[in-house]
Amino acid sequence: MPRVIRKFTKRLIIICNLLATVFMLLLYLLPYINQSFYWFINLVALAFPFLILIQLSFFIFWLMVKRKLVLIPIISILLCWSLVTNFFGTSLVQTKKKPSDGSFRVLSNNTHLFNFFENNGSLDKQMIQKVKTLNADVFAAQEFVFSLDSSSPMTLNRAKETLGFKYAVAANDRAFGVHTNIKQKNERYHPFCVAIFSNHPIIRWQKIQSLKEYNHTFLWADVLIDTDTVRIFNIHLQSMHFAKDEYEFIENIDQQDMKKVKNAGRNIMRKMKSAYLLRANQAQEIKTEMNKSPYPFIVCGDMNDVPNSYAYQTISNNLLDSYVEKGKGIGRTFKHLSPTLRIDYIFHSKEIALKQVQVIRPSLSDHYPLVADFNFTKK
Repeated sequence: MPRVIRKFTKRLIIICNLLATVFMLLLYLLPYINQSFYWFINLVALAFPFLILIQLSFFIFWLMVKRKLVLIPIISILLCWSLVTNFFGTSLVQTKKKPSDGSFRVLSNNTHLFNFFENNGSLDKQMIQKVKTLNADVFAAQEFVFSLDSSSPMTLNRAKETLGFKYAVAANDRAFGVHTNIKQKNERYHPFCVAIFSNHPIIRWQKIQSLKEYNHTFLWADVLIDTDTVRIFNIHLQSMHFAKDEYEFIENIDQQDMKKVKNAGRNIMRKMKSAYLLRANQAQEIKTEMNKSPYPFIVCGDMNDVPNSYAYQTISNNLLDSYVEKGKGIGRTFKHLSPTLRIDYIFHSKEIALKQVQVIRPSLSDHYPLVADFNFTKK
């Protein structure tokens, strides 16, 4: 009887090890399958760091129990190596000062409206100062806000000057601004827009909006840097729209009763499905526009999705992920929920060379800014 139990247990553990591998390999299918039916495979991308830990645990287990079977986690990790490398930055050299060799610096940040609502309708001065100290040549801001009233200190032109840039363009989700006070209708402003600020001339730009809804707008701008032109994309993909109590529920799920887990979990999964489907469409639209670019380009933005997800694989295809190139470790960019959430990115085409990249901590926004220094490669 003990022998039968040992044999059964061994086979069960092997099956679990192989299942972990299958789940990891499923991510390779994401770019090729219909997201309307198989959106849930994106959940594997969320769990990917934990699947890596599971494989490493199996490696240690088999090393102690049955050395021949250590090949299972080894082969599993090798098969998924490109997925693993999408998740980690492995650079050993980390510098912070802006290079003095003619490179240009790009800053990307979901600014959380510069804490507009928390500051009673004004931009956070500390956040503005932080942007200025980062000394960027180009700043791609997601969730920016500006006023439509020329007398306001928050017009796009005044915001540009306050942040220390010479040029600015912005794209909003809505056709009309909303009011700071609906009853009085005293000032109109555009919240949650995307904006590009630059100290180099913006020679043309375009707003792309397929739906007049939140997160359905992105922007590109052609920036003239000396004699070279680079197209900067600023994107903000669909968020999960989790409320504050839902964030708290997820972070403290082990303290909830089963009935609450069932009810809240159903609502959370509904929101996640909706977001994944919308992000799939947005990623396809963005990729189509990227393929039209006559210039080398850089893609900045808050994708609200992790490495190896459908949105990530679609947009990053044939591009370089700056954090994977020159970053170190996981590179978390979102403060809440899991410490593994890297959802903000700077991608670039191969005609541009990356010098260094940094995730800036601490941050007054709920996202950490990304800073990358680039050079044009020699023709």
